[in-house]
Amino acid sequence: MIDDGAVALLHSTLVAGGVALVPTDTVYGLAAALDSPEGVAALYALKDRPRSQPCQVLIYSRSVLDAVVAALETTAARAVRALLPGSVTCIVEDPQRRFIVAAGRTPGSVGLRAPDMSGPISGLDLLLIATSANDLGGRDPAVLAEVPDRIRDVVDIEIDGGRLPGTASAVIDLREVGRTSTATLIRPGPAPADVRAALERVGVRLLG
Repeated sequence: MIDDGAVALLHSTLVAGGVALVPTDTVYGLAAALDSPEGVAALYALKDRPRSQPCQVLIYSRSVLDAVVAALETTAARAVRALLPGSVTCIVEDPQRRFIVAAGRTPGSVGLRAPDMSGPISGLDLLLIATSANDLGGRDPAVLAEVPDRIRDVVDIEIDGGRLPGTASAVIDLREVGRTSTATLIRPGPAPADVRAALERVGVRLLG
């Protein structure tokens, strides 16, 4: 059970530049506050990830998600609202480069991830940068015990969400949706038929 105290401690740790091990609706991830240069640098170093590789922008709060989606092009916003919150990462255009620290070598786009979760963690009102809590090429952790010790030994806080489904999110590229009403499947995730159906309901055809 993730209680209010754990979420308050998570918030203060992230704001202070810490790196957290957090649950989502799929697998465990590593997260830092998007607007904390210290946290972002520490996350990349801990993951041993080159800064040229992008990370997700992770959003727990519905109100924060709404504010981000409101700034998107109309068709992209409609598609994102059809998919999130949910077990999907939506790649969208970021022309204002608000999320450039997560973009790697592709500034101007961002992968938005808003897990479908309830309870106190859904009130975490921070934009986060996140990546899976595994070694490169390693299994996606469904429980904390599956996270490599080298990661667990150095994160600033762990949030135990119990056993998670264990299949990483779908990845859907929506960058052309405003021009072509099509999206591209990059990774199927746990429920590909549901993703396709959700997009079809808002007039978007999923390729792949």
